[in-house]
Amino acid sequence: MAAALSVSSASAITIVEVFTEAEAAGGINNPFLDTVVVDGSTAYAVVRDLDGADDAGVVVAYDGTNFTTVSSVAQWQATGSTNDPAAGNGAAYVGGVVRFVSSLDNSVYEIDLGTGTATEVVSAATINAAIGSSASLVASFEVTSSGQIYAYDALSANRQIVSISPANAVSIEIPPADFATSFGTTVGGVGVLGDTILVGTNTFDAIVGWDTVNDVASTVVSTAQILAVTGAASAGFGDIFAAPDGLVYFYESTADSLLVFDPADVGGTLSVLVSEAQFLAGPSSDTINQLAWYNGSIAFTDTSEGFYSVVPEPASALAALLVVGGVSLRRRR
Repeated sequence: MAAALSVSSASAITIVEVFTEAEAAGGINNPFLDTVVVDGSTAYAVVRDLDGADDAGVVVAYDGTNFTTVSSVAQWQATGSTNDPAAGNGAAYVGGVVRFVSSLDNSVYEIDLGTGTATEVVSAATINAAIGSSASLVASFEVTSSGQIYAYDALSANRQIVSISPANAVSIEIPPADFATSFGTTVGGVGVLGDTILVGTNTFDAIVGWDTVNDVASTVVSTAQILAVTGAASAGFGDIFAAPDGLVYFYESTADSLLVFDPADVGGTLSVLVSEAQFLAGPSSDTINQLAWYNGSIAFTDTSEGFYSVVPEPASALAALLVVGGVSLRRRR
C-alpha cells in the first residue's frame, strides 16, 4: 500500500506509486524511465538504456493494470540513431504518436503508438541549418498537444529558444539577445501556457513568461513570491507544467518541492503542494524529472524510482469524485 502522508501543512496529500522504473523496463536490463506521456487513462513510458553502448529504447503502455511494449528496441534502432531516446521532460501525446526532442542527438522523433514505428522527423542537421548554428537541445523543452515544440538551445555562445512547428518547420522563437536580457544564462525548466512560454530562470530565480504573439517578456512568478512560500534563500527550477485543471505546477529545486499557482492570481494562490519532507516520506524520492497529468491529478517521474501521482486528501464529497475519476489511493503493482 502507498503510505498516506500525515503532514502539518495545509496541503495534506497522498503520493501514489503508479508504477516503478523496473516494472516499465520493457525488457531493458539497465533501464532509465526517461519520461511518461498520458492519453486518457493510458500512460506511455519512454524507457532508455543506461549501459552506454546499446542504443536501446522502448515505449511501454500501462493501462492501469497491465504493461504492453508498443515500440521495441529494434524499432528504435531502425531510426539509425546512435543514441538512446532521451525524451527528457517535454514529450507529448500528439494524435497517436509520442513526439519529443532527443537531447542526446538534438533531433525530433515520433513513435507511432499503433505500429511502434520510430521515425526521425527533424534531424539535428536540419535544425542547425535553420538556426545557423549547432544547437544543444538539452532536456528543457516543451511539446504541446498540437505538436508545437519550444526547446532551449543551451549552446553557451548562442542561448535561445528554438521553435519547431507541428509541420516540423524550424525557427528561432527567442533570439540570443532577448534571451540574455529576459532569462540570463541558466535555465531550469520550460513550459507553455497558451501563447506564453514559461521559463524557469535560475539566473534570476523567477519564472519569466515570453509572449509569442507580441515578443515581450514579463515576470510571472517573482523571486520574492517563491521564497515567501518555500522559506529558501534562492530558487531553482525543474519541469514547468500547465495542467488541464487550469493551474500551473513546477518543481522548485532549491527546496526540492512541488509548487502550484493559478495564473489568474499568482500572488493569492502560489503555494507548496508537496514539500521535501512529504516527498521523503515516500514512496518516491524528492527529485522530480518531469510532470504529467494522470487520472485527474498531477503526476511525476523522479530520478530513480518510477511514476507517481499526487492526490490531495479529499473532503468526503470530493472523495466520491476521485473514485469515479479512477484515482486509486493504493500502490499499483
